[in-house]
Amino acid sequence: MILQPKNPNNRLSAEHALFVGSSGSGKTTGVKQVGVINATDQVALFDPYLDYEALCGREIRRYTSLAAFARALFSARATKTGRGFKIAYSPKDGANAKNLEAFSRVIWGAGDGNHKKPLKVVFEELAKCVTTSGAARGAFGEILTGGRKFGIHAICIFQRGQEVPKTVMGQCSIKWVGKQQREQDAVYLAREIGLPVDKIIALPKFHYLMKTDDHNIGQFDEGKLRKLAA
Repeated sequence: MILQPKNPNNRLSAEHALFVGSSGSGKTTGVKQVGVINATDQVALFDPYLDYEALCGREIRRYTSLAAFARALFSARATKTGRGFKIAYSPKDGANAKNLEAFSRVIWGAGDGNHKKPLKVVFEELAKCVTTSGAARGAFGEILTGGRKFGIHAICIFQRGQEVPKTVMGQCSIKWVGKQQREQDAVYLAREIGLPVDKIIALPKFHYLMKTDDHNIGQFDEGKLRKLAA
């Protein structure tokens, strides 16, 4: 059986986000601190290497079985409480294309354009799981291009822009950039995202630039993360 989302709603806004930075730049901490996820949100995580123990003060419910994860996710989505949830799929064989696609199929089927809460989806270790820097394919691609009208907000996390499909850059309305180890990576991001290359190159560890659809041309936010959160 192929899971399908329901109740397409074109009035919903695009809320996909990307977090890109070299190892240790603060990407995961950025997800926790810059406001894209709140304590009462409904959140599913693709977390192959157990990067999250808690999120916004809520303990992560973790599953290594995709079937168990799917049951927990659909059950939690059906619950009327406003407390939200944080549920992770951590496959035993780690980050790979097969596991990303299987997770994405479940997420795609949980989309509902009439649900009171969006489903926020954290994709960790994305670069290890994709096979092209061109257009995103499969259920992951569907989430990026069509998830908006089913209330799915993708949060894509990776180290270098060249390693992920261009669909990620094109579909994410929130763009967070941390420290880049190589100048050529900064140049690529500046071109694709529209941030000043000199600003990206100068970023220290745990500092970031962030751009959203609310910014005008040439505008962006600069910030520094607080101490690392759990």
